Amino acid sequence: MTAPVRRDGTARALVPVDPGAHTDAIWRLARHRDLAALGRVETTRPWIAGRLTAPGLDPERDTRLLRDGAGEAVGAVWLNSSSGVAGWTAELVLGPRATVADGVGLLSFAEQRCGELLARGAGRGQDPGGGGDGARTASEGRLSCFVSEGETTARAALDACGFGSPHAYHRMSVALDGGLARTSPVPGAAVRPLRTEQDLRTFHAVKNSAFSAEEAGKCEDSFESWRQWWQADPGVDPAQCALLEADGTAVGFANITDRMRDSRNAAYVRQIGVVPEARKQGLGSLLLLSVMHRARRHGRTAMVLTVDAANLPALALYRRLGWQVESRFDDFERAVVAAPPGAPSGRS
Repeated sequence: MTAPVRRDGTARALVPVDPGAHTDAIWRLARHRDLAALGRVETTRPWIAGRLTAPGLDPERDTRLLRDGAGEAVGAVWLNSSSGVAGWTAELVLGPRATVADGVGLLSFAEQRCGELLARGAGRGQDPGGGGDGARTASEGRLSCFVSEGETTARAALDACGFGSPHAYHRMSVALDGGLARTSPVPGAAVRPLRTEQDLRTFHAVKNSAFSAEEAGKCEDSFESWRQWWQADPGVDPAQCALLEADGTAVGFANITDRMRDSRNAAYVRQIGVVPEARKQGLGSLLLLSVMHRARRHGRTAMVLTVDAANLPALALYRRLGWQVESRFDDFERAVVAAPPGAPSGRS
């Protein structure tokens, strides 16, 4: 595909990302982006390295680094397709010198690559390199991009590329180095760590049940598929994860990672939930407070999560336990269609 050209005529070059050679450059771009958009650094080098080597991702075909005429990195994009999530995500990183045209060029590559994958039947939204669970159709899929409210260049590029229907999320945090509320006992309920293979299988089953009708784009996945992604998640920390049981039956789970340990000394709540039939009994408070206390025992001074802005019960719970909104993110989406036979390849 054609790389963007700046107004001054300086050519850009789109090249596949080499995780071994380009991780540091992309991390520097992400740090600049975080500081400009959020006023703080959240992204860590291990997180970038992990995302560029995620299960199923083919760096040669599913990633692009944008360089300027001097060979310096300007931006990057790669396709992510997590277990249990329908469709693909374009993970877009634009540095301080990137233009809207640069963002458009990177997003256009991501869209074209999705079209190629759909054309060969890899549209089931789990593995960018070859299929998985949760298909829409063989000819149409979903491509989304998650950006903060401060990423003005990226948001303008998304608009120019036809991404719309932004779904709002709040980034929230709570300090753990002060006083924390005590956990209030719930008769018959207990929160415990993962100890065995069976615990991990139960954890996965509860995750599917808790989110079955809750989050747009979520779908059930197989245990083996999920475990591959869970183990490869940068910062995964089984010692901080938890199962919630009521009268001996697992009814809730908390997936906690250390993806922000190096940047904020914070534990990150990737997923937390209680199955629908066990809600409104004080179990959510018990689970959340338990993992907050556990994170503090592991030396974390803060905890961070991202929550759907429309999930009012969850927002009320978090605020009641001292969490505060830091910033807003939006998940932009557009439909992608299978590339027609004979269409140019996404290789550059």
